[in-house]
Amino acid sequence: MTKVVPHSLKDVPALIEKVLPVQLLSIEAYKEQMAVQSKTLIALGSYWKGRKPLILNRACVLGCLLPATGDLAKDLEVFELLMGMDDLSMRKRLGLGPDEPLPASAYKQLVDQAKRPEELGETLHVHAWPLVNSHLGTDATSFPELVEQLGIMRFGHRPRVADTFCGSGQIPFEAARLGCDVFASDLNPIACMLTWGAFHIVGGSPDARQQLVAEQQALFERIQSDTDALAIETDGNGWRIKALLYCLEVTCPETGWRVPLLSTLVLSKSRSVIAELVPNRQTQRYEIRVRIGVSDHELADAANGTVRSGGRGQDPYLIHILDGREHRTRVSSLRGDYRMPDGSQGSALRRWEKEDFKPRPEDVFQERLYAIQWSRPKPGGRGEESEFRAVTDDDLAREAVVERFVAEHL
Repeated sequence: MTKVVPHSLKDVPALIEKVLPVQLLSIEAYKEQMAVQSKTLIALGSYWKGRKPLILNRACVLGCLLPATGDLAKDLEVFELLMGMDDLSMRKRLGLGPDEPLPASAYKQLVDQAKRPEELGETLHVHAWPLVNSHLGTDATSFPELVEQLGIMRFGHRPRVADTFCGSGQIPFEAARLGCDVFASDLNPIACMLTWGAFHIVGGSPDARQQLVAEQQALFERIQSDTDALAIETDGNGWRIKALLYCLEVTCPETGWRVPLLSTLVLSKSRSVIAELVPNRQTQRYEIRVRIGVSDHELADAANGTVRSGGRGQDPYLIHILDGREHRTRVSSLRGDYRMPDGSQGSALRRWEKEDFKPRPEDVFQERLYAIQWSRPKPGGRGEESEFRAVTDDDLAREAVVERFVAEHL
């Protein structure tokens, strides 16, 4: 049996210092990024935009642990075995039979058709361990064993990875999956929540995930029961709210009219649905109607809402037409923007306080529910149908119920 000697790699350069197949890694990283909703950690939510590919994190950790010996070609071969980039691994990733030859295609074309290495798990690397152990002087049969042994050979203990700005946790997650001890922190509480979820939900045991699903379902059912008791999501005719469309609303300083701030009046391009602003002189406010099946010309006109900019980076304007006359006001003027003594930008807007969950009557920006998308199951129970509607008095009454509930429970 091979004996792992502590600190035997202490002064040996790491592979990442000498060689790394950047082109192959770029192809694999692109493959993972294009998986979109199928990525491992995306199930926790797509809030975090700066996600690093897990396969790139794996390459960095292994590249820092693996030694650069006097045989760089063999070093690179071992690295590619561990990354699932070798020919036999690619055959497994493509699902080829024993007698099917590997296509004579460029690596990118092969990767396009193949599964990602992490989709096959440890079974992908079964063939790699004899050669890996022979080259490194280890006796591992899994990544946690290999990483621990390499850590002992380099540092005298299992490797420790610290990520002090962990974001949504890709680096510590992949490092832990390889077998490192990890420490992760972030100033953003959402980042900490996502990282916790990466370890305890995505990385949890099957039993833990099954328990979570059961608790989640019970919570959904309780919330649905409470919501149904309030009668705030249904119209009484089998339709349930799918989406509530809100906008801000301001008073135009030139006309005294309240105008909704909408960058576009198109509600659904594919269904040719638009919102139409209809002046109400009695209230000095625009009523908002929903029109379905409009012409292509009307759809194109509706693309321009009441908030527009003269160009990229320029201040947006509130724009509305009344009695044939166009009225324009800079949004920065509505906010009351000004330059602070230290050079930073301030505004005259009231700062919200802890008890605020909606604007106060005197605030510049008000909120307005301007359309609702409703849905219901199709006859026969296959899929659902949906439609957009204008806001009615009944809808506003349901909204008032929600506001009272939030005010009492906040």
